Amino acid sequence: MIAGLTTFATMSYIIFVNPDILKNTGMDQNSVLAATCIASAVATLVMGLVANYPLALAPGMGINAYLPSPS
Repeated sequence: MIAGLTTFATMSYIIFVNPDILKNTGMDQNSVLAATCIASAVATLVMGLVANYPLALAPGMGINAYLPSPS
């Protein structure tokens, strides 16, 4: 139970931070939020069901620094 709550707490920040960063590049915040959630769910399910490895995966935010903001 503690491990599940810890994983949820550490991963849930990306649901709010990733769209907030990418909206500054001109992307729709709601679309980025949905894409982030879907990508996290699919990657975690594949990791659990196919690889049989207990890891939760989410999109990385390091590449966001390469996206220019519109000027």
